[in-house]
Amino acid sequence: MLISDQAALIKRRPTLLFGPMALCAMAALLSGCITLPRASFTLSQQAMAEPFGFDHVRFAADDPALAAMMRRAITADPLARADILAISGGGANGAYGAGLLYAWSRSGREPRFQLVTGVSTGALAAPLAFVGPRWNDKLRTAYANPQVQRLLRNRGLLGLLTPGFYSRGPLQDLVKSYVTDALIEAVAAEHEKGRRLLVATTDLDTERLVIWDMGAIAVHGGPEARRLFTEVLVAAASVPGVFPPAMISVQAGGSRFAEMHVDAQTQGAFFAVPESALLQDPAEDLRNRVNLYIVINGHLDRVFAVTPRATLPVLGRAFDVANKAAIRTILLETAQSCRMAGCSLKIAALPASVEDKPLDFGLHHVRDLFAAGVLAEQRGDAWRP
Repeated sequence: MLISDQAALIKRRPTLLFGPMALCAMAALLSGCITLPRASFTLSQQAMAEPFGFDHVRFAADDPALAAMMRRAITADPLARADILAISGGGANGAYGAGLLYAWSRSGREPRFQLVTGVSTGALAAPLAFVGPRWNDKLRTAYANPQVQRLLRNRGLLGLLTPGFYSRGPLQDLVKSYVTDALIEAVAAEHEKGRRLLVATTDLDTERLVIWDMGAIAVHGGPEARRLFTEVLVAAASVPGVFPPAMISVQAGGSRFAEMHVDAQTQGAFFAVPESALLQDPAEDLRNRVNLYIVINGHLDRVFAVTPRATLPVLGRAFDVANKAAIRTILLETAQSCRMAGCSLKIAALPASVEDKPLDFGLHHVRDLFAAGVLAEQRGDAWRP
């Protein structure tokens, strides 16, 4: 959940968050005067809006059409079970999941996923996991890239006055470095085979989880597809308070305006089962049809540690507790849905022996996380039922 990133921000930047009173007072006064301009629009306009030049490339998480689309993908082969991969958020911890997926693919045991979904840092890895083994090395190079350690570029006083402590520029540069025309073409080719790649963001204006059909974007082709594909991935990783929100241009009728999208971890650590499906019995054609794999890029089990009696450690520890409780709740809902549908569920999570530091993008730490994911898969203990 986003809570873990807030906790890490508190631990990482105590002098920024709790600086001299004069600086805080100045920031409060100035921030009350600074509001970045936005075009006005209505709820009815937003309900009809589509990204400029694109149609039917996204769904609200509670839209029955989303559940129907996912069902069609799962049942594309009437004689086979479908494999689904859901990758959670977790900031720098995403390197662990990337290492796990890298080693799994290299082993030859990784299924060919009919559906791949990603939230936050999981959204950045999802396209590479989706397109197949020949892209496997990109998972490694994406996290070995020195650009990773420059992700948190301080915006100074501007970070106090406008949304986001850190510049979004390094994140955009990292995403652009691997969202190439070749990747867009590979995603489009797999989409045409009936497979689906889904990435989640949160629309702050409507308070809704938005699920983007990245294959439908890729099929559009051209520079426009690459631009929107990149925008959605950047939005998916834009943790509120850490990075500025992403403004995505849309149109409704003759009006054009920008929606404000941020990290979907504001609503859930991962996305696997549509909201509409959680509230009803599974469709008959889905029973005993699915193998669901969920990668949690963070700790899932309780970890013992003596908490110092000081404000910041207490706040950080409380956020961590709330984060794990929220993830376990979502997992329980998903497990119950799987039980009703006869779905096989397996979960991988950050081992207790590995530090959970979602905002530590230091190259050595990220590489250690990647290596831990590789080792867990090679040892055969990465997955639990």
